[in-house]
Amino acid sequence: MSGDNIIGREYESDYEVSYEKVKEYVRVLDDNNPYYTDREFVKSLDGGHPFAPPTFAAIYCQPALENLYFDPEFSNLIPRLVHGEQEYHFHEPVRAGDIIHTNAVIDKNYTKTNQAGKIHRIFEIKTTSSNQDNKLVCTGLYTLLFRGE
Repeated sequence: MSGDNIIGREYESDYEVSYEKVKEYVRVLDDNNPYYTDREFVKSLDGGHPFAPPTFAAIYCQPALENLYFDPEFSNLIPRLVHGEQEYHFHEPVRAGDIIHTNAVIDKNYTKTNQAGKIHRIFEIKTTSSNQDNKLVCTGLYTLLFRGE
């Protein structure tokens, strides 16, 4: 696959942020921050729902990325996938009850040759996530490396 024909492809998903998922997530992080875990505490502050930690972006962005992984142009490459890196920029906070719409766009495609002469393919995917009020909550950049054969 040259990859040139895939630049600009878009993948979308919606994710409903539930209090239960936020609690599961912060339990794994061993984070007992009351802004994430205590409904009554947060309600007493502003009448709203608990917040999701910023790194919860990895959860609500994943369904859009999964759509990319199931694209026939990508699915045969997945066994050679190495996660390169990811970067997030946060905007509006995400709260339990929000419905987050994520759009993922394949932005760049290039190759790098390692010392052994294997050619690795690299894709950069940009994500934009907004809440149900069309407020931007997060932008992201994922770098995916597919090892050469």
